[in-house]
Amino acid sequence: MYSPSSSVFASVRRHFDNPRVGTSVLVTVPSGVEGAEPVRLTAVEAYEALYGPGSDPQFAAAIWKEVLSTALSNLAPHGTGRLLAIWLALPRLTGTVHRVCTRLHADRSDVEAEMVLALSEELAAPDAASILSDSSLIHAARTRAWSFGRDGLREFPSTHVEQIAQDRALSASDKETEAPTEECLDVQVDRPDGPDRLHAPLRFRVRPEHLRKRAFADTDDGTRDRSTHHAPRKNRRSEGRAGTRPVQPARRRV
Repeated sequence: MYSPSSSVFASVRRHFDNPRVGTSVLVTVPSGVEGAEPVRLTAVEAYEALYGPGSDPQFAAAIWKEVLSTALSNLAPHGTGRLLAIWLALPRLTGTVHRVCTRLHADRSDVEAEMVLALSEELAAPDAASILSDSSLIHAARTRAWSFGRDGLREFPSTHVEQIAQDRALSASDKETEAPTEECLDVQVDRPDGPDRLHAPLRFRVRPEHLRKRAFADTDDGTRDRSTHHAPRKNRRSEGRAGTRPVQPARRRV
């Protein structure tokens, strides 16, 4: 179940809900009037100027220009300027989040995370200062959200792992399919020479068909020796090594 308090957007909003943050971050916007002083806005005032009932499109464009300029001048990946740009973009993204989640059945927290990631990447692009605008920033986030949602439609759940576990459980409970202990080999790989090699021999049990013919030795009476000792690497040929095929442990007898 979706919890609004756990979303990425909610985390960003909570940051600027802090009075010390919302009233201390300043955006200096040219007034547009010759001889007039620039307008200094806090984060909350900039938000109200963009989305309040008396929003002026020309003044809003000037605010976005200064917000992006501040974000791009701060090279810190988590700088306040970049976080302010992300926060001011959220109202223009919530509608897309709702549509992507409703139409493509995507997870809301994942969609929001993808959008914030897209915003961060756009702000960190090398040529952002020359080509980035508020419209291109919003467009990049919306495109990432739709792409993420469509990619999710092509993913199908797989029960392959569960089927393997079930097959092994059935095989272990079926006594008729138990492999006799006599058909298994105890293999030992001796420690090779040198300080950077193994510090102890390896011992494991495998089925004969999992080893090449040269990986085990026959005894004098023609039976296979159950304890096969491999020589150090410098004394044996590469085609005689064990482990070139998957090694499976022998099943326990009930």
